[in-house]
Amino acid sequence: MSWMKELYKTYENCINKVDLEANPEKAGKPLLPPFHSLQNSHLEIKINEYGIFLDANSITEKKDQEIIIPCTEKSASRTSGEEPHPLCDKIQYCAKDYSGKKKQYFNSYFKLLESWRNFDITNKFLNAIYIYVKKGTICSDIQKTGKTFIKNNQDLGDLFVRWVVEIPGELEIRCWKRKDLFESWQKYCEAQESVDDVCFITGDIKSITINHPKRIRNSGDNAKLISANDKEGFTFLGRFQINQFGKEKLPNQAASVSFDVSQKAHSALRWLIDRQGFRNGDQVIVAWSVTGENTPDIFADSISLFNDSAEEQIREITTVSYYDAGQTFGRKLTKKIAGYRVELVNAEKIIVMGLDSAGPGRIAVTYYRELKGSDFLERLENWHKHMAWHFHEFVEDPNSKKKKISGNIVYAPAPRVIAEACYGRRLDEKLKKATIERLLPCIIDERQLPYDLVNIAVRRASNKVGMDYWEWERTLSVACALYSCYVIREQKSINLNDKIMALEHDRNDRDYLYGRLLAVAEHIEEIALNVAKESRETTASRLMQRFADFPFSTWRTIESALVPYKSRLSANRPGFLVNMKNLLDVIHSKFQPGDFENDNRLTGVYLLGYHCQRLELKSKKIQDESKPDSY
Repeated sequence: MSWMKELYKTYENCINKVDLEANPEKAGKPLLPPFHSLQNSHLEIKINEYGIFLDANSITEKKDQEIIIPCTEKSASRTSGEEPHPLCDKIQYCAKDYSGKKKQYFNSYFKLLESWRNFDITNKFLNAIYIYVKKGTICSDIQKTGKTFIKNNQDLGDLFVRWVVEIPGELEIRCWKRKDLFESWQKYCEAQESVDDVCFITGDIKSITINHPKRIRNSGDNAKLISANDKEGFTFLGRFQINQFGKEKLPNQAASVSFDVSQKAHSALRWLIDRQGFRNGDQVIVAWSVTGENTPDIFADSISLFNDSAEEQIREITTVSYYDAGQTFGRKLTKKIAGYRVELVNAEKIIVMGLDSAGPGRIAVTYYRELKGSDFLERLENWHKHMAWHFHEFVEDPNSKKKKISGNIVYAPAPRVIAEACYGRRLDEKLKKATIERLLPCIIDERQLPYDLVNIAVRRASNKVGMDYWEWERTLSVACALYSCYVIREQKSINLNDKIMALEHDRNDRDYLYGRLLAVAEHIEEIALNVAKESRETTASRLMQRFADFPFSTWRTIESALVPYKSRLSANRPGFLVNMKNLLDVIHSKFQPGDFENDNRLTGVYLLGYHCQRLELKSKKIQDESKPDSY
């Protein structure tokens, strides 16, 4: 129950730091007070302090429909049946004169409202609503306005009512924003008869709850984190005591949690999920500081983490060279993490929690970690450092929406992008969910990347002709990021601190050199095709998958296919051809004896050599093509 204890502490720490009302500008839900929930309202009824009807209006704007309402333990989790809310509810509950298709539940609603009003008889808002509801004229009053409140095939009883009470001298007349009403209902609930027992969270003797809240991930979520409705079948027979009649187990033996703790913990979780949670279908993962400080998004790519504007991204694309080798990225990352360290200096604990559906009506905690703020930031920084690589991006020019600037930016991809690179953009939600779950320990616990995932990305990046060009570009960068991260974490004991993102001219291992050869061959053919104004795939591109499996035998095919293109370039681009021939000779000379003739499958290292050589060839500016460059 550690997660519930930390959520309870989070609520207590944050309740005074945030406004109870939802802020549309922040697009976030409020941190709800205990015994309250969020509900979409459809009908607003206005009365005066004497309970006299004034007006009624439909609520058409969606952003204005969601309100905070008082609720009981059972009404907060109702799906069907008679469980009224005490103040705001549907017409079928609060209208005595309702006679539509729905079943009327006025008596139970009025009984609860009357009990609350008698408990706090001095509250003017509560008293006015009580007087008006007692008259039983809601349906007739709203019909007299002549306004249309329901659409075709809709029943009047489905409309959810909220109250406005005009009282002289009161600035806030909307009952769903009155904090005195929130506090009044909270005191009423705490004063009701209940079962007292030891709360597992606080260790104190408190009123114990049996029905824990639902609607955790969204307003339509009926699943619960804690439930104990084992009244039939007796799944736990012999493990817990049963009552004297032998028909029902005591659910508080499985989980004894107080009203106050359960309400506050679930309210904090809803607030955190809406505010900073990662969602993927039923899967939710959220990271937060118990003391309420802002934490970086663990599932964001580096661009989102830096929160760079379009102008800053364009400046980086146009001014930062490939030869920078990620130094600019490293400085930005260090600066950003340092900023978070200042913000989280008082953060005693960072929690990372994953939730997913365990079955109908049940939510499981699939991942849970408690970390110090410094450890959390260090691991997040290492993830972005280890996963950083060159990505080709298009950025929309803010001064001209039709114009896009393209170029390379160094950043670490988001887990969602990694999943799509490994399995394609059309992967189903279950596979995406499973992939993200596997990556989470790699981020938070600094575990090694699953090699099968790395291998899938490498194999898919080798299949250039099987994808659209820009999808392949993204897949290639992700594969390089994954493989380089895998190598760094594999060689951690060797103190490999610096990640190399530029071409390593002195590197002489077989796979890396073969990747360089492939990039040069592709570049030669691309230039030759461009000279002839032809647009088609190069031989190197078509045979890339085969080359990864049988490099030596496939290279002979690729090299033979270059002969006519070299002849064409000798007449049109002789300087460029000399440069490329010299480069091929230099690469060939670096092979160790026997390595070049080795026809075994290449590892992901060849993609690093291929991508770095490819970027250097595109980035290198040859001032005089007739004058050979030295490589």
